Amino acid sequence: MGHVFNFQEAGQYAQWLEMDRHRDAAERQSQLMVKLIKPAYGDRLLDIGCGTGVTLACLDQIKPGLDLTGLDASTYMLDIAGEKLNNRADLFKGTAEALPFEDNAFNFAVVNLTLEFVESPEKVIAEAARVAKDRLYIGFFNRLSLGAVPSLGKGLHGNAVFSKARFLSTWEIRQIIRGLLGKVPLTSRTITYHPPTGGRLLGRLFHRLPYGAYTGLSVSLVPRFTTRPLALFADKPRPQSMSIGEQYFKPDLR
Repeated sequence: MGHVFNFQEAGQYAQWLEMDRHRDAAERQSQLMVKLIKPAYGDRLLDIGCGTGVTLACLDQIKPGLDLTGLDASTYMLDIAGEKLNNRADLFKGTAEALPFEDNAFNFAVVNLTLEFVESPEKVIAEAARVAKDRLYIGFFNRLSLGAVPSLGKGLHGNAVFSKARFLSTWEIRQIIRGLLGKVPLTSRTITYHPPTGGRLLGRLFHRLPYGAYTGLSVSLVPRFTTRPLALFADKPRPQSMSIGEQYFKPDLR
């Protein structure tokens, strides 16, 4: 199941997110999410590992009218999320590796900053793909980020909770997706919190490279079917028999 936030960690994480730069980062991550999955009014979206509900709250502001659901393994995280969202989302306690929802129950499944704390990223992605019918979104702090590498293991961006996290790279997550879902369409973009100098064009190019601090990856879920040849059986056609009158009294058509 991985790491479950206790009371103290949940409070520390909530305070960390209240800082202006981290709140702005959460909004940028949610904007990237909306851009990649393109949800419509009334679509059902599940946030797996919703934590304090910051992503759900941002989505509710950016794209009003979504049917939002959140799930987390920490009761303390859910308590904070409930106060923040004020009945704007349905919240459930459960593990990301065994979701308590039916197949294709949601249009979108979101796994945002969750894989860092789970025991089996493969099981989480498989479960997320099972309950979503349109797209799967995975957001994560990139292990190969040019700026984040020196701070990994010490507490990312001043948050000691991340010292317990396991960071993955874009290639590792892509490999997991390919192994589970086959060659499904993938789209990824990165967020660089300290963008390189060189103008807007260079900035756009950099966001397409796999070295940003935060990576958002959208997976279009394509139904997979097993087919086999279908055997058809038909009676052999019989020659039509002519009556005695047709045999001896054929009209002369010359």
